[in-house]
Amino acid sequence: MLRRGLEACLERVDGMDRVECVGSVADAWASPALGEVDLLLLGIATDGALPFISEVRDFTDASVVVYGPGRESDQLLGALETGATAAMDSDALTPESLVLAVRAAAAGGPFLLPSFSGGGRGPSEPHLTQREQEVLALVAEGYPTREVALEMNYSERTVKKVLGDVVVKLGARSRSQAIARAVRQGII
Repeated sequence: MLRRGLEACLERVDGMDRVECVGSVADAWASPALGEVDLLLLGIATDGALPFISEVRDFTDASVVVYGPGRESDQLLGALETGATAAMDSDALTPESLVLAVRAAAAGGPFLLPSFSGGGRGPSEPHLTQREQEVLALVAEGYPTREVALEMNYSERTVKKVLGDVVVKLGARSRSQAIARAVRQGII
């Protein structure tokens, strides 16, 4: 039911012509369109979702957007660490947030619905400056680098440098992984 609602919502979004919403990993692999889609929507409760995300990232350039109930937040964050471009809490999902997530994913930037909340940060976890936290929070909401720069009155180069520093401080391999770790640690 949720999947049909997502598909119906996305049909009305301009520029979202090559989107595949799959019900299972087997359906995804069997889809003749898999190698041609720009965006793949997948429920996190799907058996084998995390290994699939890792494998599909090697097979196609498609952005992977995962969704699931908020109680599955650890799995959704794990999907970001595995290579998903966006994670959405289906309990807090609106048509507007779906469009934001899909557009952010299509632009290649990570997206995490603001409804996610992480645990408290422990003393051994990395410290991010206020500026780093603000930049990371905007990127997590789906803002592209250019818009973050405009919002914060920085150059795009400065925003990219700040994000690079955040990725290193959090021991991440990508912006998506940095966002997932920051949420888990309660930094953003």
